[in-house]
Amino acid sequence: MSTSGPRGRGRGKRANRPDIGPLEPYRSQSMAIIPEKIHEKTEENGIKNHLTSSSGHKSSSDQHHKSTSHSSIGRTRSIRPFRHSIRSAVPDTSVITMAKRPDRGGTAGQKLQFYTNHFKCHIPRTLKCHQYDIELEAANRDGTWRPAKKDDRFFVLKKIIDRENFPFVWYDEGKSLYSIELLVDFKNQYEIMIKDKKSDREQKYRLLLINLVLWDFIENKIPLRPRDPIRILETLLKQTTRATMVCVKNQFYDRHQQLDDLGDGRGLANGSYQAMFLTKIGATLNINSTFTCFYQPFNLVDFLCEYLQHDIIRDGIDEREQQLLLKKVLKPIWLETHHTESIRKYRIRGFGAPARQHTFPRIVDGNNNDAQERQSVYDYFLEKYNIKLKYPNLPTVELYTPPNKTQFHYLPMECCTIQAWQRSIKPLTTDQRARVTKKTVVRPNQRYQAIKEIVENRQFNQDKYLKEIGMNVDDEEMLIVEGRLIAPPEIKYISGRDGQSEVVARINIGKWNIRNRFQKTRHINTWACVMVSAQRPNQYQLSIAQQFVEHFPYVIERFGIYFEPNPIMKSDPAIPQKIHDRLQELKDANCEVVLFILNGVGEDIYKTVKYFGNHKLGIVTQ
Repeated sequence: MSTSGPRGRGRGKRANRPDIGPLEPYRSQSMAIIPEKIHEKTEENGIKNHLTSSSGHKSSSDQHHKSTSHSSIGRTRSIRPFRHSIRSAVPDTSVITMAKRPDRGGTAGQKLQFYTNHFKCHIPRTLKCHQYDIELEAANRDGTWRPAKKDDRFFVLKKIIDRENFPFVWYDEGKSLYSIELLVDFKNQYEIMIKDKKSDREQKYRLLLINLVLWDFIENKIPLRPRDPIRILETLLKQTTRATMVCVKNQFYDRHQQLDDLGDGRGLANGSYQAMFLTKIGATLNINSTFTCFYQPFNLVDFLCEYLQHDIIRDGIDEREQQLLLKKVLKPIWLETHHTESIRKYRIRGFGAPARQHTFPRIVDGNNNDAQERQSVYDYFLEKYNIKLKYPNLPTVELYTPPNKTQFHYLPMECCTIQAWQRSIKPLTTDQRARVTKKTVVRPNQRYQAIKEIVENRQFNQDKYLKEIGMNVDDEEMLIVEGRLIAPPEIKYISGRDGQSEVVARINIGKWNIRNRFQKTRHINTWACVMVSAQRPNQYQLSIAQQFVEHFPYVIERFGIYFEPNPIMKSDPAIPQKIHDRLQELKDANCEVVLFILNGVGEDIYKTVKYFGNHKLGIVTQ
């Protein structure tokens, strides 16, 4: 469950909210979720909003006496003076109410029933939740504490919960822990040592229960949609799936699937999306199929060959490419090394000299200094790990482990691997977008089956978290809504052929053909094709140009433009004076259009063609 804005250090002021009085310190609140709106259909006339909350409506002495947790007395006070409200895709209930479906009195069109990718949720009429503000921190070597990594929080908290025999709780992977019981007999702080399975290192963590938030939210039938309770239940739905699959916000991906290769070191993963919504019939669970790009878990050498689109083993990596790689792709990526007994994770800071050339003082009895004999990275790996490097002429990579950015290591490229399941947000190329679209845009019946398979595999009603709160999902069939299929409108306009007659075009699947309706195209009788080359073209290049010229009239005809076959064919060197003379010759021959094939020439020749043709001689060039 995502909470509002950045939390912890550097937090700004609370986001704008309705004027309900001055901002108050973060204190215990109580809220009982009695979601009448979640369960029943809203009456047409509505019911007056009745909302009670202990925050901002009772005196401080009253609140002190009614605190039900020792946290407000014995626990360390939160260092965060204010608490942001939970962020959500659901709009603010104070300014936006639920949109009503259009009037059902219409008769036009054909009546139909539509499947939606929503499933009805049944939630207990009275569900009491307790929200705890928590911190999960990891110990530094100097004894200070830092926030735990996001990928570690869920695992660490689960270990502490199992060890301390917590009651039923669930976690939003941020700053909030939820329970259906008060945690009155638990300490403010818990510490645990966890051994990393990959790196074989022990790391100390601690859990801080900073403050308790109890809230009484909805006590009556109201037309306003409650936001926070739905997001809390949505977090609950993610708990089981989060433990077994790759989770990206509300998207889930099977970590055992084979990625669809996109050709530049990235792959397309097929997954599912789930989120809870409030609708006219109550709370529903929205399920959909989704796709996301991840970096392939390739060896770094193979990854860079894919990304740069050339063989770096043969060609190497020049300095310009190194800077491009660091800027565009490598800096945010985690790398793993597997040559030691344990797997270690690093980030890359730069490139070094090749493994045969990069040297450092030989380590003797665990110490090294500049006065000692130096050895290369290649010799070190051969001596220390009995590994003979395959590509000693490739640059080494300069690696570090956050947060210690002062200590770095130079390791061979071939000993590094891209860590699996790192999401890529780099834009796709045109070809990649076409491939992704072909895979992701499917027919309605295929999408229906895909969503049904996701729901069957998820088995919501067997989920232990949902059973604990008495919630269930109608997963037998999607919700069905009624609608009407309206005939497409007619498009009328004046024809471009004679400027008088009226043309009627019918829309077909959202589009209509306007070819030659507005303006009649010219018929090109005389045209030429000129190949301009930096070097004398070989026979293969000339044959390719000939094939292009033969097919061009048939291709362009599909767009309503007609070229006569058998144009004038010429080949010239990339010399401005030659280009000028050729264009003058073609103009004298009454050529209407001249197509240029620029073979291995720069932008200066393109500008020369346009200047001589379009500006100086007045002949159309393309």
